[in-house]
Amino acid sequence: MGQPDEEYYSADDAVAAFDALSNEERNKLARVARFIAGSSGFPSPDDLINEAYVRIADGRRRWPRGHGFTSFVAGVMKSLRSDGAFVTDERKVVRLDQGFAIVTSEDLQMVAANDDDGDLARKAIIEDAISKLEEHFADDDEMMLLLMGIQEGMIGKDLQEAVGVDAKRLEALRTRLKRRIDNLADDYRAKEGLA
Repeated sequence: MGQPDEEYYSADDAVAAFDALSNEERNKLARVARFIAGSSGFPSPDDLINEAYVRIADGRRRWPRGHGFTSFVAGVMKSLRSDGAFVTDERKVVRLDQGFAIVTSEDLQMVAANDDDGDLARKAIIEDAISKLEEHFADDDEMMLLLMGIQEGMIGKDLQEAVGVDAKRLEALRTRLKRRIDNLADDYRAKEGLA
């Protein structure tokens, strides 16, 4: 494994890349921030961008050399949704029965009790698949926005607006995503001996 400075850009490089963002790239990041903040219980888009910048500038989040900068910043903002140090206990969001709910700290034990082993195994498979999809499409802003939109349950015009494409382009992106999901499913079946 290489040295950390071979795998990541320095915080100074990341700050310089942030400062050098074009208007188009800044607009993309603002759209991602609005998208993430659009779900209830999350901080404002400005808070997401500011916190991502702070964490990148002080070196807590390091920019991997193999990833584009805007995709990296979008990933940092997305990760803030589940960061307990950024989102207070009273505003944490959990998945309950295929939906999302904001829970208070008193409710967290009840949430843990509702997770049985079957549900946990399914969640682990889904989370692994989503991680692989995010990694595969890390440098593709449209596909990352599509993934986020689908995870938020968006469909139709809402999804089209969130991704920032017309209906024809959205269909092309969905086809690409479906192909990648089919490949992951084939890999999983082969790994489990189900193929």
